[in-house]
Amino acid sequence: MSQIVGGVKIVGGVNISSSNNIKSNSKKKERDPSEVRGRKKKTSGIGVQLLLRWDQLLESMSIKSDSTSLNMDRQGCSIPKVMAELHSIPRVLINDDFHDFATDYLSLRRKREMWSSMDDVEQKFKWLQPMYARSKRA
Repeated sequence: MSQIVGGVKIVGGVNISSSNNIKSNSKKKERDPSEVRGRKKKTSGIGVQLLLRWDQLLESMSIKSDSTSLNMDRQGCSIPKVMAELHSIPRVLINDDFHDFATDYLSLRRKREMWSSMDDVEQKFKWLQPMYARSKRA
């Protein structure tokens, strides 16, 4: 829809007068510094949101991959086998935070594969301790 207002042709709410367009294109638009700052914050917020969403998607894909490929566990990497080894460690108590962390951490197939690739239970326990410490800092 177009209309003429004050000798200027307006189409869809936009001034299409060639003389006005030339003038407006040659002038630099002044911006309020607060508008520019606000826009940058919004953009960086979107970037953070995208990174968080990306991490969620990757974790979701990893969990789905682990849950749908039950038959792909390598020998010695099954959940019952790994949990039996974890429970054989005298310092691991079933009702403590470390046990809860280990159970969740070792639910992922790739973590169980790493666990089973180590030689003895003591080495496995020492490997898992720093992972637990990092989870407490996060």
